[in-house]
Amino acid sequence: MAYYQHCFDSLSVNKKGGQLAPHKPLLLLAVIDLVECGIIRSPQIELSESLITAFKLNETRFTRGIAHFKPNIGMPYYHMTAEPFWKLVPKVPGNSPSSYAISTLRNFYKCAEIDHELFELMKMPATAQQLRKVLVDTYLANRTDIGLQSLPQIILLASCMCQLIA
Repeated sequence: MAYYQHCFDSLSVNKKGGQLAPHKPLLLLAVIDLVECGIIRSPQIELSESLITAFKLNETRFTRGIAHFKPNIGMPYYHMTAEPFWKLVPKVPGNSPSSYAISTLRNFYKCAEIDHELFELMKMPATAQQLRKVLVDTYLANRTDIGLQSLPQIILLASCMCQLIA
């Protein structure tokens, strides 16, 4: 657990206007939320509608009113490869995408894959909450007045709605 807390505490993120970019923390919060509510059931993280919805919910929750950050899930999904616990699984080895568009990333990658140990920690409520706290305290503090509780019920409902619409 200490290793992953350190990894989450020291993500490679951009700075703009004196603030840390929220993209990677928002993505990781979305992954934790989806693991917690059972939508993500393995260390393979697909760029699914559920993940996009969870990312957008966390974006709204933590970054409203910050004009110079426009989180796009494609950027952190791709750039998380700079972190030791995240890798992309290519559909065809050797190819690289030319943009961070969701459709482009889906064409190039089957999924992202996180360490199995990290996935197991995300499945346990107490450790998931500790990881969530590191992300919020390090990158998103003072950006929201909403508590730290997770969003699994909202995400589950949004996921079901996405499936009904599709």
